[in-house]
Amino acid sequence: MSLRSVLDPKSTKVSVSSSAPGSSKKHLLNPSASDEGLPWSSNIPSSLHLTFDTPVQASHFALTFQGGFVSTAVSVWVARSEDAEGGVGLGLMMGGKIYPEDRNKRQVFEIPFPPTGLSPTDETPPSNIGPNITTEITPAEANSGAVKTHPDGQGIIKKHNHDELPYLTELKLEFEKSSDQYGRVTLYSIEVLNN
Repeated sequence: MSLRSVLDPKSTKVSVSSSAPGSSKKHLLNPSASDEGLPWSSNIPSSLHLTFDTPVQASHFALTFQGGFVSTAVSVWVARSEDAEGGVGLGLMMGGKIYPEDRNKRQVFEIPFPPTGLSPTDETPPSNIGPNITTEITPAEANSGAVKTHPDGQGIIKKHNHDELPYLTELKLEFEKSSDQYGRVTLYSIEVLNN
């Protein structure tokens, strides 16, 4: 699988919750363009929030940390739109967690999209209990392997091919744990990718 960047550094806004003195968030989207300033550093808990002027279709993202200063537990929040024009979106929703390794090499992660529906075990619920739940999953999809159980055991994740990927309007990473005993995190770059 060959992944390519779908990020436009000029039309992507980067927000961080805090920065260590002397560090810079400017080069996170394009580290080769600027040699000035230090990589972005912060103490946990902290967050990095990308907002896209034009929604992008992406399946993965990549992080490059400094070894010894790696966030070893990261919550991933995703906001998406149903079309490329940034139409009605769902707002930021928790997609899942990733667990980067303590190393200074580029690490690629699949974007954990939030569940979009429930997967009932009985297609015809009894009429005497609550409202009917409408899902975005057909019985054929449920049996075909097009869906998988969400890692937290709550709901499902619908697998997407390139044409079915939702459009991202925001991607937020919350750094919760660090490999450094003082809770420091140093990030060289973030990439948003698609194949």
